[in-house]
Formats: sequence, structure tokens, C-alpha cells
Amino acid sequence: MRITRLTMTIVLIGSFIFGGVVLAQEIEEKGLFDEENFSATLAFTSDYLFRGVSQTDSKPAIQGSFDYAHPVGVYLGIWGSNVNSDISNGGVELDFYVGYSRELFTNFNADVGLLYYYYPGGGSDPEPDFFEGVLKLDYTFTELFLSPKLGVHYAYSPDYFGEDGNAHYIAGLLEFALPYKFVLSGEWGYQDVEGDKTTGDNQGLNGEDGFDYRHWRIGVSKDLLGFTLDLSYHDTDEAEFLGDDIADERLVFTASRSF
Repeated sequence: MRITRLTMTIVLIGSFIFGGVVLAQEIEEKGLFDEENFSATLAFTSDYLFRGVSQTDSKPAIQGSFDYAHPVGVYLGIWGSNVNSDISNGGVELDFYVGYSRELFTNFNADVGLLYYYYPGGGSDPEPDFFEGVLKLDYTFTELFLSPKLGVHYAYSPDYFGEDGNAHYIAGLLEFALPYKFVLSGEWGYQDVEGDKTTGDNQGLNGEDGFDYRHWRIGVSKDLLGFTLDLSYHDTDEAEFLGDDIADERLVFTASRSF
């Protein structure tokens, strides 16, 4: 295992311990194990897309999560989904995350977290598991028509999926509150991967090291009878993603319910 993986593990553990020490008193005062701090979500999606690229070879996925979120802003959880065997030998992805989210001032929110993407099954070389650090910011213009919400999202990994070196991801998001409680949302993202064990040595896009691509999404969602229903159009500028058609245009339907 690379030294960068060890470093990220130490950072993850250290951040959690440090954050716990700093916030311990406030957390205890507001109730550490209150029932409302826990939630779970179950979802069905016609195709699991990660940043515009299908993780299930254009097939459906069943997904679920279990989360803890304290009123002071500390959260952690686990999320899982079935994936294609090319992604994980075990056909499963599990994401573990911990972070801190806070409204810095009225309508302006910040979220900083660490994620570990784990692919059970073993025996893979290069190793698929990887860490990411994530920063999210968003602001809602409540005084404007349809209350537009503008967000930015940045993620960095020192050793991306398949031990593929440094990776940077940036995205912009825009959301509108439509009549009858519909939500219209759009997203544009850019992923850049340095290339090492998986796409190094000129094995990346266009015969070069690594890869970079853009993706975009527009969709509409609505809460109905306790479910959240979402229909979105996705596309990228790399329809033949690393030799496979898993990043071309497609419609994705998702139904989820939180408990």
C-alpha cells in the first residue's frame, strides 16, 4: 500500500479525533444519541452514474445508506451500491464518510469531509480503493424568483481509483424551486486524473497518461408519498470512455425513500 494511502488514513483518523475533542462538550449538551440524529435511505436507480460514467454497465442498481448527523454539524455514514464486476471483483461499492457541515451565515452553507471508496472482493492489482477530500459550498437566493440555489463542489484524491495518481474534480450546481414542490437542477463537472498504474504509460485517453473529461446533468425531482422521484438527463464529452460506451448520453430514473 502506498505511503499516500497511509497518510490519508492518518489524516482521517486524526481529523475525527481532533474534531471529536473540540466539539465533544457541545455534542453532549445537544444529545449524542438522540433518535433524530440517525437516518437511513433506500434507493433504486435505473443506472448508477458516478460523475457521468456508469458504474453498473448501464444496468440498474439498488443503493442504501445509514447516516449519523449531529445538530452541531458533525456527520458520518456508510453508503453502498451494486457495481459492475469491472469496477469491483465483489460487485459492490461501499463508501465511508465523515465530515462537518455548517451554515456559515444566512443561506450560505459549507461542508468539508473525507470519503473512503471501498470495493470488496480483493485480489485486485492495481487496488481500486481510494480516499477523497471534499469541499462543498452553496448559497440560496431566497429573495429571487424560484429561490435559485448555487453550489460549487471540489474533490481531491492523492491516489485515485486503480492507484492512478492525483485526481481533481470540480463541479458547479444550480437548483430552482418550481411550483407544486418540483425541483429543477443542473450540474456541470470536470474530472482530471494524472494517470499512474491504471492509465499511466500512455494508457489513458488519446494515448496519453491519465484522462480528463466533462460531464453535465439536468433533471427534475419531486417528493411524493414519502418517496423522492428523480428523472435526469446525463452526458459527457467522452462517449467512448476509455474504450467503452459507459459515458454516453442517457436518461436515469431514481426513486428513494429516507427513514
